Amino acid sequence: MRSTFSISSARRGRAARLLCLLSVFLVAGGSAQAQKLAPPVRFRQVAPDVFVHTSYHKSAGTTAPVAANGLIVRTSTGALLVDTGWNSDQTLQILRWVADSLHQHVRMAVVTHAHEDRLGGIAALRANHIRVLGSPLTAKLALAQQLDAPTPSIQPYTLIRAGRTRLEVFFPGPGHAPDNVVVWLPRQRVLFGGSLLKDATATTLGNIADADLKQWPAAVRKVATHYPKAQVVVPGNGAPGGPELFTHTLRLLRPGSNPQTRTALNSK
Repeated sequence: MRSTFSISSARRGRAARLLCLLSVFLVAGGSAQAQKLAPPVRFRQVAPDVFVHTSYHKSAGTTAPVAANGLIVRTSTGALLVDTGWNSDQTLQILRWVADSLHQHVRMAVVTHAHEDRLGGIAALRANHIRVLGSPLTAKLALAQQLDAPTPSIQPYTLIRAGRTRLEVFFPGPGHAPDNVVVWLPRQRVLFGGSLLKDATATTLGNIADADLKQWPAAVRKVATHYPKAQVVVPGNGAPGGPELFTHTLRLLRPGSNPQTRTALNSK
């Protein structure tokens, strides 16, 4: 199935934008205390009008925070967001950065699967009247985990248009999670692989509690075939790279290449 969304331009005053951002403080308050241990959200540009936001989660007793990447896409009609921060406080930081650095507000968000590092900040977006889209399966899985769920509008192939910017959302099949999707920006040749792809320094597959190890390699190959022009590839965790991340992820998925992770799965 295929669906298309269009975002028209709209103007919004600075005062209204500030009021909207302030409203989310009530939402963010509950998570702020827990995140005092975590570094602030970081931002970097990876292509014209495309920025990676990286948020961190640190639990008491752990040695290092876990980083999670998402995208911000600047368009002529406002910003598009791919994945939230881990929580509402971090998502508020993202909204502030977009307002202060890009002088825009986020018009729409897409979440790529039902894990906390992808949709943990939905409440902050909803408090700011930002539409949050995900697949029906993502919405179902989020509700089953008692997480805020996106509007279930994303089909296996979905095209989002915002001015001259096109954003494609594609479901290649189960991998890291049963519902993981990737996002493609054809004009900038940027692919957000999310947690389906591992960064170049990864030595394990990471969290595979919900993974389908049998179908994951096929999903990676399908994405590589579908988007052969990708120049910048952004994984869900770690540094962005290029098409070599497909090969690296497939290498980690080979039988016997990641014994510790596979043992953890078998002992569930």
